[in-house]
Amino acid sequence: MKSKKQAFSIPFIGYDYGKDFNWDFDVLFGQYGNPIIGIRIKNMVEQYSADPDNYLNFHTILNQVVSIIGEGRIVQKLDIFSKKKYTAEPSNQFLQQKYSEHFDGRLFKTIETVLFFTDIIDDKLKKKNKQYQFSEKSYKELRDKCQKVWMLLKQSDCEPQFLFEKDFEYYISGVLSMKFTDVPTFDNIKSTNEYLQIGNRFVKNISYVDVENIDLPSEIEPYSFLGGNGAAAETAVDNFTFINELEDYETIIYNQVITIPPQAQQQRELDKKKKKHEGAANNSPSNAIIAEEIQTLLHNIAIDGQLVVNAHFSLIFSTNTLEEMEGTQSLIENKLFTKGIIVSKNAYNQLELFRSAIPGNGTELREYDLFMTTSEAALCFFFKESYPLSEESNFYLRFTDRQGVPLKVDPSDLPMKTGRINNRNKFVLGPSGSGKSFLMNNIIEQYLTYNYDVVIVDTGDSYSGTCKYKGGRYIQYTEEKPITMNPFLMDKIEFNIEKIEFLTNLIFLIWQGPDAAMSSAQKSILDNVLMSYYHQYFNSGTVWYENKNSEELILYLGKYNIHEEDIFEEYENDTKEQRTYYDILGIAFDAESDEIKEAFRKLAIEYHPDKNINNPDYDSEKFYKVYEAYETLHDEEKRKIYNETQLILIKSNEIIRQPKTAEEWNESFRKAIIKKIKQIEETLETKELSFNGFYEYCDKFLPLYLNNKKHRITEKEFNLRTFLFVLKDFYKGGRYGTTLNNKGDESLFDESFIVFEIDNVKDNPKLFPIVTLIIMDTFIQKMRLRKDRRKALIIEEAWKAIASKLMGGYILYLYKTVRKFWGEAVVVTQELDDIIGNAVVKDSIINNSDTFILLDQTKFKDNFDRIAALLSLNKVEQNKIFTINNLNNKFGRSRFKEFYLKRGSKGEVYGNEVSLEQYLTYTTEKPEKSAVEYYVQKYGSYDEALVKIVDDVKNFGDDMGSIISLINLYQKPLDQKVFKFYHKFKNKHKGQNIFKNLQNELEMNEQTLEEYIGNAVFSNFS
Repeated sequence: MKSKKQAFSIPFIGYDYGKDFNWDFDVLFGQYGNPIIGIRIKNMVEQYSADPDNYLNFHTILNQVVSIIGEGRIVQKLDIFSKKKYTAEPSNQFLQQKYSEHFDGRLFKTIETVLFFTDIIDDKLKKKNKQYQFSEKSYKELRDKCQKVWMLLKQSDCEPQFLFEKDFEYYISGVLSMKFTDVPTFDNIKSTNEYLQIGNRFVKNISYVDVENIDLPSEIEPYSFLGGNGAAAETAVDNFTFINELEDYETIIYNQVITIPPQAQQQRELDKKKKKHEGAANNSPSNAIIAEEIQTLLHNIAIDGQLVVNAHFSLIFSTNTLEEMEGTQSLIENKLFTKGIIVSKNAYNQLELFRSAIPGNGTELREYDLFMTTSEAALCFFFKESYPLSEESNFYLRFTDRQGVPLKVDPSDLPMKTGRINNRNKFVLGPSGSGKSFLMNNIIEQYLTYNYDVVIVDTGDSYSGTCKYKGGRYIQYTEEKPITMNPFLMDKIEFNIEKIEFLTNLIFLIWQGPDAAMSSAQKSILDNVLMSYYHQYFNSGTVWYENKNSEELILYLGKYNIHEEDIFEEYENDTKEQRTYYDILGIAFDAESDEIKEAFRKLAIEYHPDKNINNPDYDSEKFYKVYEAYETLHDEEKRKIYNETQLILIKSNEIIRQPKTAEEWNESFRKAIIKKIKQIEETLETKELSFNGFYEYCDKFLPLYLNNKKHRITEKEFNLRTFLFVLKDFYKGGRYGTTLNNKGDESLFDESFIVFEIDNVKDNPKLFPIVTLIIMDTFIQKMRLRKDRRKALIIEEAWKAIASKLMGGYILYLYKTVRKFWGEAVVVTQELDDIIGNAVVKDSIINNSDTFILLDQTKFKDNFDRIAALLSLNKVEQNKIFTINNLNNKFGRSRFKEFYLKRGSKGEVYGNEVSLEQYLTYTTEKPEKSAVEYYVQKYGSYDEALVKIVDDVKNFGDDMGSIISLINLYQKPLDQKVFKFYHKFKNKHKGQNIFKNLQNELEMNEQTLEEYIGNAVFSNFS
């Protein structure tokens, strides 16, 4: 029997062009003369966003759309699922180019969503193919309502765009060809009762409902849950999220149609139908059930103001083979069955269903393709998800989405600009083996493609590959070559409160260890010794005190525990000792003999011991001074000699005369203060800024400071002996004499990438925190100097060395300061107790990090509520985290691990999948590092070495582990000779441990692999 041939009629008759009427859109007219307006949108709910509220919000918005459009209209929503090929982005960075090439040509899925609005066409008109009654008023009303819908969608971040002619043509031709391309290719359509065939492709329409036997769930929500037995079972997903999981298709179109009939008429018909079933209830119990359901529907309409609508839902998909079509059909039907939907088995009208999916052509649906329900229920069947898209920013990192396609993600600038985060600091948590260091290598390699300075403090040799590739400085602590710095060395401009705080903490750390608490007395003493030490150095040889008043000088002496009363007492003693006999008697220099006698008589009576016998404050020395003055001055010969002596003293300014006025007294007292300062500076002269210089200064300064007779500090408050004894380890000749005395390598300030590997010192409880601390201080100085560059300080497990109460303030200072210099601090850890049991982590690190990166948390799931509380993770964010590595998204991808990136209050899950070249650069496995190193040694260029080893891996014909083992046995790059040998040796020892056998033979013959291959043994073996 020959199949009938006929032309496929396009169900449209023309356009009204918006440019002619000053509209923001074009209007397409359907075959019945009905106007059609289209809006492209992005579904509001991002896939795996996990938040039920997102689905409810979008559901509400769609309900508002239906309400705005109103009676007599059709709302058609098309969700178009297509596959595209990823195109590699060119890059001048070798590894970034290899990253793009790794994904080049990979298929990925896209979702395009379009809404169409038109008028309902009566079935009688369709049968007679007549035009419906066009109304200019109704046409204007539709345009106005679509404008309102557009504004609603805009406010709801659905990114609406009105369609113009070219857009209509794109979507119409895409449906007709079942392939969405800019240049469509049309082919013949063959229709059968089971499917359509468009060219060589098979197209199947699956209608959700058979109106003869409607099998739908009795209850439905706007979303479902992921399900399963895992921790992510309660993750909210779309009701039809299974569409994302389908693989063997070219295009899927989910056609969702709601027609909104006149409500009063519809309710009258329902009421009439209810009464009819009630009347027949006695004859058939099913009539009673139907009557009750209609009553419930009418009740909901009355109470909630819901609309009665007629709805249609169908999935149309195309495949390359009949087998793929049947397999996909089976999957869809099974998935729908789990939702309580038994699809129509009588969908023989495949062509009709296909035509109804043409954009704006929902008018062709007949009554038997529609079922009655409420708008609320119908919208639960609408698809609500979209795929994540790259973020628009000039600064971005590339990770994969959940389906394995690179996305551009801005972890810093865009979130700062939008207020999502307030700083760039990050906290990274992932158990051992979760891919934490590998991810950090990827982030760092991408950071370094920008103008970044990166400093890493590491304790596990995790970054040696990336550091060598990038030509960075890899500094390893060894006893022969320890990491040395001189944190005491600075310019006067760098001398500030923060620096003093740092050095105070450093000294106390050496003295008492990281777990001790610094008392206020100890802090005050250390602050003062540092302030005076730098003052002595910076002001040596100057007369800085000349322009200071007495109050300022007194404050300065306070740093030496010398106070105003101490100066005053010394001053009084000096003036008392140097007062003349004339001053003691209170007479003039040229006084007569009688005046001398009269003055002595009065003072002798006043100061006589007999008169002051009951005076506790009496000083007998005063009486003898008066007597001595009289004995000298009343004798003319003695007076003459005394006067000559005093004249010499006055002329040489050796005497401080008793001041007569307030001005004289102030100036005299100021001179006494300056005299004291000069004495101190002579005693405490310092010529070197280093720990050695500081230690020597303490040895002179602290006895003076601590032993002030009026403000004495006890040994309990500050034990000078133990202080100097413990610090002596870092003084010249001590065990760590070079650590804090050798000037740091100044070239480090110009390096963009530095790794400090301090694994060798991590078990030294004394040295570990100190080395960590001075590295951090080096970063801060670098941060201040390189103002035009981004900076990142990444502290791996080494952070634990300084996470003490003592250092909490310094860490807080670091976190707050780095923000001001275009920088970020990143702490990386793997232990749960590290973050739960440490107050410093919470108060200084977590509270000042707006970005969290969490890797697979399965190991922590039993205690995760404690982590969640600490990191402010609500239930939705926790659900996202527990989808990490738990989705069925491994097909067609190389090895990868997922991670959760929380910026501000919410986060997303991304994949860390890289090229083989990047993998071999980032790897933390020692054998793999060693194998790459053999290639680098031969080829010199790291890029060339990676190209060669990757080629060998691909041509090897065996697993990665085997080729790595072979390279390390061969101890140089592989060649054809060793390839040939390996495969023959493998065949000979089939089913055995090849490398164990090979190792045994090499040891037995005492040969290297190269010797073994080249000698007679290989000839015999061959």
